[in-house]
Amino acid sequence: MATNDRFSDLLWMPHCQHKVSKIWDSPTNCINIRLHRVGIPYHSLCQTALENLGFFQIARMKEINIDKYSISALVERWRPETNTFHLPVGEMTITLQDVSCLWGLPIHGRPITGQADGSWVDMIERLLGIPMEEQHMKQKKRKKEDDMTMVSYSRYSISLSKLRDRFRVMPKNATEREINWYTRALVLDIIGSMVFTDTSGDGVPAMYLQFMVNLSEQTEYNWGAAALSMLYRQLSIASEKERAEISRPLLLLQLWSWSRLPLGRPVKAMKITKEREEEDEQEELDYCPVFGAKWCLSHEFRAPHNAGTEYYRSQIDLIREGVIVWQ
Repeated sequence: MATNDRFSDLLWMPHCQHKVSKIWDSPTNCINIRLHRVGIPYHSLCQTALENLGFFQIARMKEINIDKYSISALVERWRPETNTFHLPVGEMTITLQDVSCLWGLPIHGRPITGQADGSWVDMIERLLGIPMEEQHMKQKKRKKEDDMTMVSYSRYSISLSKLRDRFRVMPKNATEREINWYTRALVLDIIGSMVFTDTSGDGVPAMYLQFMVNLSEQTEYNWGAAALSMLYRQLSIASEKERAEISRPLLLLQLWSWSRLPLGRPVKAMKITKEREEEDEQEELDYCPVFGAKWCLSHEFRAPHNAGTEYYRSQIDLIREGVIVWQ
């Protein structure tokens, strides 16, 4: 089978083209991860609209740090032919059930498809309340042959930094329209920072607004399947030998790893301030969080966080020898 083009490579990848073949040459090699933070805070006035969109649970989750070495070790175990991790105990993979349990995204409904390009000025003004003269699109910087940097602006990708600046605070005595604007901006920030983030982390396609037109009724879009397929593709691309970085829904991969594998898994911190304990208890009373939220509380790590790729490789081998048991 020819392996010259990307399509064939992802169907069948020889060992010499897989990232695992670099371990002997660079045992401490680690893939770079691209993870970005959501800058627009959750507000209780958005709860109903977020529930209708299917983003309520993920919007309530606190930020966590990604362990790039554990992610790198998982990438080395990923096989694009089967979309599974090849571990000493067998094959494992992330499923739609995992997406639902860890993030709470809907896994039923219509696919996320639609127009991907074009002028989005009118829709941005109508659904986000941003006039045309105040709209900021993502910058694109390219180096020309004479080493001069050329700056252009995307026609369809919104600048996340400018969006966060505009929607950093919910207006006082906000109207229903302002609440809907804020909700859409929050969901765009989540999509651009956590779910479908790019390497720059400062852009989100305006095309996603077409799935947020009606916030008063529950929508039927399969965001979970879109996130999972994006993660599959990113893992397959990152497993190529010369790939140096990975982006997209890495938080989902980290939560899945802690939930399914006894590797680098944190434990609940024993010493928690009384104020923080009361805060956590109140949050549990306010809503019923998904399983992934348990990893977003106060935690400590048995092993040093970001302990190193070699550490996680050795831990995976210990599973086979029975030294580490499944929990």
